[in-house]
Parts: sequence; structure tokens; C-alpha cells
Amino acid sequence: MTITKASSRSVLFQMLIFLLAIAILLLMQKKTLYDLYVSGDVSRTGLLLNGMIIVLFLFGLVRIVMVLLGYAREQEILIRLADNLKENVRRPTANLPEGSLAVKRFEQIRWVNQHNAPVNQAALAASLNASESSRLTLIRFVHNILILTGVFGTVVSLSIALVGASGLLDSPEAMHNMSTIIGGMSTALSTTITAIICFIVYAYFFLRLNDVKTRLLSSIEDVTSLYILPRITHTEQSLIRDVAKLTIALRQAAERMSEVEHNFIEAGARLQAAVDAMHSQVDNVGTNMQEIKTLVRAGFRLPAMPRDTSQDDTP
Repeated sequence: MTITKASSRSVLFQMLIFLLAIAILLLMQKKTLYDLYVSGDVSRTGLLLNGMIIVLFLFGLVRIVMVLLGYAREQEILIRLADNLKENVRRPTANLPEGSLAVKRFEQIRWVNQHNAPVNQAALAASLNASESSRLTLIRFVHNILILTGVFGTVVSLSIALVGASGLLDSPEAMHNMSTIIGGMSTALSTTITAIICFIVYAYFFLRLNDVKTRLLSSIEDVTSLYILPRITHTEQSLIRDVAKLTIALRQAAERMSEVEHNFIEAGARLQAAVDAMHSQVDNVGTNMQEIKTLVRAGFRLPAMPRDTSQDDTP
């Protein structure tokens, strides 16, 4: 299992590239954009409607960036917790933020286990998913109404154009109403284009945010299944496996003890044989020394050793 922060960082990098591309495009097409969004008799209305769409788009985009930064931090904490659990650290949550999702999951499972209750991982996963979905409420709201703001701007602009058209019909000599019609149609076009472009970009990053959230929650469930539950909880199946492992270990230890006992017996037998050989060599050395003494006395015609009578007791 691999947990990485690349997903969050990749989305943030794509946003940075997108903003740079938009800035370059605005600089290159500033005259065309000025004619489209500013010129005309109803430029104030067009600026207001398009500004409302862009502000709503940027507001939702900033919220997406904040959530992505939070998810990158959560992924980093999850990696540290998984490493601590792999290394069997005594306190795996030490020096980790208490409010993080991974630490909360670890504390929840430990609290449930301390109260001798079964851990329902499915319920914990559903609760976490619902909690994280609530964080995206504002982002989903912007996603749902962003295209509607373009429709609203189009309707308002067309209404202004119709007002100008009705004035032109009432007094055909009032040609200034023609500029109102043209300006209203231009504003309707600009608001529609702005809303469509903003919605397409925002929808893409919204989908990428959902992908990052799904990967984070999946990683949390993987760490829970692979590291947290085996360390904290003990089920009937895990106890059976532990007993089986203990039985195998005891059997292996008994076999090793039998081998050691056999080796000790062989070593004792060899040691006994060595001692017997040493005693025989000592006896042979004593006999040889007595013969040497006898030969020396005979060769040098020495008198025989006087008998030790100190130990003879005369009654």
C-alpha cells in the first residue's frame, strides 16, 4: 500500500498553471476583451453581472484550494502514523495533531476496544465520509449555481434589450434605443461565455477534489485494516491465529531443546571418555616412573629405598 501527497499537489499545480495561462491570455487579448465586456451603453450592467460570476468562481476556487491543502496535510499525517505503526512505536500518535482524521480514527478504535465492544469499521467509514462531504457543501453550492448565474445574466441582458426594443417601437425616431438593444445583446453574450468557461474550469477542479477526497478516505480505511485493527483489537479469528503461532513456536522451541539435550549428552560422553583416557595415561606414567627409578638404582648400584616403617604400628 502506497500513500502519497502527489494527488493534492498535482491538482494545486494544475491550478497554478491555469491561473498563469489565464493571466497570459488576458494580457494578449486585452483589447478584444475590453470591447466585449466594457464597451456599450450598458457596460455597467455587463460589468456587474460578469463580475458577480467571476467573484463566485474565484470564491469557490479559493475554497477548493483550502480543502486541497488540508487534504495534503492529512495525507502527510497518515503517512507518519502508518510508519509509526509499521515500526511498532509505543505511542504511534505522539507528536501528531489530535484533530487530524487519522489520529481521530486511531483514538476511536482504541476507545471502542477499551470498552470491550466490537469495532464496526463500515460505520466508522460511513461517518467519516458524511463528515467530509459536509465540508464540501459550499463548493457544491457554487458548482450548482455557477451556470445559473450565467443564465441569470443572459435573461437580465435580454430583458434590457427588449426594453430598448419596445422604446424603439414606440418612437422610431429615438435611435438611442438601438444602442441599448445592441448593448443588452452584447452583455447577454458576454455573461453566457463567462459563465460557461468558469463552469467548465470549476467543474474539472471540483471532480479532481472529489478524487483526492476518495483517495484519502480509501487510504485511511487501508491503514485501519492493515495496521490499526491488528494492533489494537483482538477478534476470535486473530486469537486463534495467535494460539496457532504460539503452538508452532513452542513446538520449534521443544525441538531445539531436544537437539540441545542430545548435544549435551554427546558432549558428556566425549568428556567422560577424555577423563578415562587421562586416568589411564596418569596410571601409565606412574608405572613408567617406578620402572625408571628401579633401573637407575640398578645402573648406579644404589641401595634400595629404605622401607617406610613409620606407619607400621607395633602392638
